[in-house]
Amino acid sequence: MTASSLGQQDGSPADLVAPAAPAAPARAGLVVLACCLGFFLINLDATIVNVALPDIGRRLHTGLSGLQWVVAGYTLAFAGLLLSAGAVSDRIGASRLFGYGLLAFSIASAACGLAPDTGVLVVARVLQGAAAAAVLPASLALLRQSLADPGARARAIAVWAAGGGAAVAAGPVAGGFLTAGLGWRAIFFVNVPFGLLAMLGVARATRSVPQRSSIDLPGQLAAIVALTGFTFAVIEIEPKGLHSPAVLLPLLVSIAAALCFLRVESRGLSRGLSRGRSRDLAPMVNLREVRSPVFASCLLTGFAINFAYYGIMFVFSLIFQEERGWSPASTGLAFLPLTVFVLAANILSGRLTRLIGPRYPMAGAQLLEAAGFLSLLLVGAHGPTWLLLLAMVPIGIGGGVASPPMMTALLESVPAERAGVVSGLLSSCRQAGGVLGVTVFGLLISPVGFGMATGLRVAAGTAAVLLAAAALVAFRSIHSGVAAHGADGR
Repeated sequence: MTASSLGQQDGSPADLVAPAAPAAPARAGLVVLACCLGFFLINLDATIVNVALPDIGRRLHTGLSGLQWVVAGYTLAFAGLLLSAGAVSDRIGASRLFGYGLLAFSIASAACGLAPDTGVLVVARVLQGAAAAAVLPASLALLRQSLADPGARARAIAVWAAGGGAAVAAGPVAGGFLTAGLGWRAIFFVNVPFGLLAMLGVARATRSVPQRSSIDLPGQLAAIVALTGFTFAVIEIEPKGLHSPAVLLPLLVSIAAALCFLRVESRGLSRGLSRGRSRDLAPMVNLREVRSPVFASCLLTGFAINFAYYGIMFVFSLIFQEERGWSPASTGLAFLPLTVFVLAANILSGRLTRLIGPRYPMAGAQLLEAAGFLSLLLVGAHGPTWLLLLAMVPIGIGGGVASPPMMTALLESVPAERAGVVSGLLSSCRQAGGVLGVTVFGLLISPVGFGMATGLRVAAGTAAVLLAAAALVAFRSIHSGVAAHGADGR
């Protein structure tokens, strides 16, 4: 929840783009607007689709597993490709990648809106996610290269981050009204004119200077196969059954790919260090950094927040429309207690973290969010509406408060030259949490799982346990002297 709110504002390896001549003020303003608009769109698409899911299911005659793929296809490609997107941005230039990414995102959005069936829609959603993975690191890199003044750059990045948070908050409401007024296809078509508008803005950007940057292709492929295989296996449990070869084979492939990923990353690092060419042979993930308690706790927190947030959004969309017969517009408005509090808490949390450090806000926020999920155990899927909406408040506040201290602790735990790389890894981890949240929650509420009533309670309990565990790890790992610890694993 995708440094801001629950979106994807954690940055990426492309933060370390080769310097280019700063743009003139008027041109720089257009570039900043284009970057913020592009970032807004890719965050909006992570949440706008949830409210439209019941309408998509009815119009395209698809079941729960098909709807899970509509959501997971986007975040799956986003999570997997984000690991290498920063290196690609460095290699071909941020301005070029941003333009290509926006063009691909706009075309994929149009393909989603024109999709005649679920299969085509899912493929188009995967292409959308791949394009979003290109836009994210390139947009931040462009902000950094277009503004020479550090103060102006900091303000632009703050606007960029706030735009992503606003997109996450606006997604359910916009999706509800667009679906109610024009149908589910409108939530995709709306991206096209704004994507083209952002492309016009970035056309005024100074051309980024490409630089030599390694791409860990074996590690990238292994990560994609591992995440995709696991997601496929869990989603297919509902239509195929737990013991089906269509479930067991992808699960085995996922495990093998995960082991392969660990081996590739560990061997890549050792070869690079032994030959003194760590830049040329650098792996995507520095396993020594991951073993750092602070680093690991931040990755766990990012995963847990998105797992809980996107999972519960998926379930609530179905409860409000399928179980209670609400319109898409009413469902979108019902998410306001969740999304508005996420955005407001995120803004206030940055100030709180500066005052007292990241430890207590990060741990306390996750405990508050866990309490919100525990309250769902009492309310249940068929409880009073006002109690369901009330439970969203601590979930939204907790998720919003946890993000800034998490990012602060992460960046203080690694050397400055590694900031972009580890930010990209955190973004990928958060996206993976969102994918698995939708997948697991969907399985639990399915007929193969526990059904809606019991499934919601099991899902809420699972989220609460995960968040509480992440809070405990954060409290034990993060101390006032975070910056003294970190990447070297000491």
